[in-house]
Amino acid sequence: MALDEIRQVRLDKLNKLKEKGINPYPAKSSRTHTNIQAQNAFDTLVADATPVTISGRVMSLRGQGALIFFDLFDGAGRFQGLFKKDDANLDAFTLFGDTVDIGDFVEITGPVFLTRTGQKTVQVSGWTMLSKSLLPLPEKWHGLTDEEDKLRKRYLDILMNEELADRFRKRSKFWNVIREYLLEKNFIEVETPVLENTTGGADARPFATHHNALDIDVYLRISCGELWQKRLMVAGLPRTFEIGRIFRNEGISPEHAQDYTQLEYYMAYADYSIGMEMTKELYRKIANEVFEKTTFSIRGHEIDFMKEWEMYDFCEILKKHFDIDPLDENLTNETLIAKLKEAKVAFDPKEINISRGVDLLWKSIRKTLAGPGFLVGVPTYLEPLAKRSDKDGRVVERFQVILAGSEMGKGFSELNDPQDQRARFMEQQGLRDAGDDEAQMADFEYVEAMEHGMPPTFGFGLSERLFSFLLDVPIREAQLFPLMKPKEVVLSKKEAEKKYRSKKFVVIANPEEGYGVTANAIGQLGISIGGFVKEKIFDKEILHDKDGHVHYVDGLYPMTNLKGTQKQMADFVERCYEAKVQLFDFSMIMRKAHSDQEMEAGYKEVSTSEVPYIAVGALVSADFEKEFLSNLELFS
Repeated sequence: MALDEIRQVRLDKLNKLKEKGINPYPAKSSRTHTNIQAQNAFDTLVADATPVTISGRVMSLRGQGALIFFDLFDGAGRFQGLFKKDDANLDAFTLFGDTVDIGDFVEITGPVFLTRTGQKTVQVSGWTMLSKSLLPLPEKWHGLTDEEDKLRKRYLDILMNEELADRFRKRSKFWNVIREYLLEKNFIEVETPVLENTTGGADARPFATHHNALDIDVYLRISCGELWQKRLMVAGLPRTFEIGRIFRNEGISPEHAQDYTQLEYYMAYADYSIGMEMTKELYRKIANEVFEKTTFSIRGHEIDFMKEWEMYDFCEILKKHFDIDPLDENLTNETLIAKLKEAKVAFDPKEINISRGVDLLWKSIRKTLAGPGFLVGVPTYLEPLAKRSDKDGRVVERFQVILAGSEMGKGFSELNDPQDQRARFMEQQGLRDAGDDEAQMADFEYVEAMEHGMPPTFGFGLSERLFSFLLDVPIREAQLFPLMKPKEVVLSKKEAEKKYRSKKFVVIANPEEGYGVTANAIGQLGISIGGFVKEKIFDKEILHDKDGHVHYVDGLYPMTNLKGTQKQMADFVERCYEAKVQLFDFSMIMRKAHSDQEMEAGYKEVSTSEVPYIAVGALVSADFEKEFLSNLELFS
């Protein structure tokens, strides 16, 4: 049965309930037990002969004449119901059988008992429709099979796939374990602005929007309040964290989404060496409490969080693999481009500068490193917000967590020297001015806050990418509702006939100007009308001949060419204006004009009925054509 037919059958059942005076969508449920509570209290309920009221979605329905078995799922547990036909409840039994479908939410009341097969069951003495479903659930054993449909219709995929439902329970636990870890260490949770005048805290392209009330353009944040939380260090709140949504207007990949959840925390009077120990402790806690294990297979890498973590030196890695020193003041763009080509790394030569080229080379090596480990020794020009190393001011006190060939968190000793920070912001602004739209924006109000004094501070951030990696799934599959491009509407043949075949391209042409001129006019109008139509003009279906060559089907909007006089064309134009139908015309004024100005002047000199039309056309309804055009001959 087609989907629209199934929906109509269910609508008929809905109307039957309404005819009986039953509200198929009541606001309240009277249940006394959840399904799990009923399961756990089963022996007591049987002993006391206590009736229960439970509710949930009908997940299976098995009728056997005078018996109807069904399973209810309330989101946490399942419980079986049995409805027996007898004289006392004949009307209720009949109505249940006539109106209830798999997918409906119902409430049932009755005593519990154990079936001969050992199934805990409610023997129904009464029932209530809580929500009548109009569309069916996916087939029980296979669920949704189309990968795109799984993301578009998450609600169905989760309902039919317990493993997927468990994934999102784990996701919730993932963030709560992190939250509990920080709260136990006396951090306070804060909320910082999502809309910003300048973005900070990362190298990324932001989303931009307009704030109507203030009449200003603003950005959606690209970090979880980094510069705001560091202002709180100035304010005397020494331990803060935020778990929130961030937005980056960049490409989609298995590791990258455009809006996702991130944690950032900041701790005064600490540096990145303390942060490394906290990070190992936190990641092991996540592994144990969320996933109940410490070893993982991720992207072809075997990971053990309990082993000693590796230390990767950024500059030493690039020296070893590419024979370049990222700290060499004489390093040039040309050298980096040559090395990128040798390594077969994709890049845009116009976007290459020292920092971008060095970073691309590093990323080509990163994918080979399993971890867990820390990347250290990063050049200062790659991290404008971190404190310089006391041992070598050309690098910063920063680490990145390396896990399965990717970066799974970043922390550093925060820069708290306002003069150094100002200079680095100016350097980043120079990169932006040169065309690098991912370089950081200068936030001099933040520098001003720092000038009031900011304590030594460690900051760290991780995102939901870590969760997706520990699951070993693409990041979109670890999100409840990833953003999807709107799906093209595909109509059935019947729907397409009704929607499209009810209209036609109609062109009336005057052959008196010569068939070559007129044919050109008809072609021009066909292009104009086709460009005006927002919906698709052609079916996707194609035909193949005996040789295997492709032949496309006719347009959904047939084009009818008619022959008409100047007066008939003028009358058609007036009729279109009366009916508010978009009109297109091709005239001698247009043919002879050498510029838009000449065309405009030519039209202003004549009335609508006096325009020397060669052809006129519009997309009109079949009724319009029948009423107004039936007396015209086909163009030949």
